[in-house]
Amino acid sequence: MKIIKRINNNAVLCLDGDGNRVVALGSGLGCVKLQEELDLDLVDHTFYDIEPRYVDLLRDLPADHIELAARIADMARAMLSYELSPHLDIALADHISFAIKRSKEGIYLQMPFTYDIQQSYPVEYKIAEYAVRLVKSDLGVLLPPTEVSGVAMSIVNSAVAPSADQARRQEDALERITGIVEDKMGVRVDREGFGYSRFATHVQYLMRRVLDGDPIASENSGMYAQLVLDNPKVSACVDVISSAIEEEYEAAL
Repeated sequence: MKIIKRINNNAVLCLDGDGNRVVALGSGLGCVKLQEELDLDLVDHTFYDIEPRYVDLLRDLPADHIELAARIADMARAMLSYELSPHLDIALADHISFAIKRSKEGIYLQMPFTYDIQQSYPVEYKIAEYAVRLVKSDLGVLLPPTEVSGVAMSIVNSAVAPSADQARRQEDALERITGIVEDKMGVRVDREGFGYSRFATHVQYLMRRVLDGDPIASENSGMYAQLVLDNPKVSACVDVISSAIEEEYEAAL
């Protein structure tokens, strides 16, 4: 790889043999000369397909924040079944840097939808909890619990949009499930309301796991059994939805 631009003391922009732009990170890389071949032994991380605005963002981010964010992003890519943006590492580093700055200045953000995020994106939330623990152990900064939701949403928002076919299947499934709710519960669903937006998020996450063949473990089975007893009409509706999903996608919930 040939170095074409110095970003800061620990980051350079390169071109690989195929002409792809690559950001390389490593201690002291900013001291190398332009147009030289990069010594790969000096490189800790490489990022492909980074947009120019993210390259510029790297200039002001501390190297240890980028390093920690890269570890979190690597974990997210290994644990999640969907594709994540190549910009996730830098977006996470930026979020973590601002979270640390807010914490040191005594500024605490309110996250009113923490429960919804935790329920809708349980794997992402677990990764975010680990990230906050890493900030404490590696950087010596104790972030408030609300920052977990912020990190989780940074991961969620970095999801690469599904293909047109996948998106259409998810939309069709959502509409079919909504129709079942209307029919079995005897209601008209307001598709513009906030409640429906939350419901749609849950369904879309469910369908993504179904289509990817990625079941999720839950500790709520005991709670669900009680809910079935307390809400027989809702339970019957859910059973019809489950059967419809199994029939359409050959995947038992």
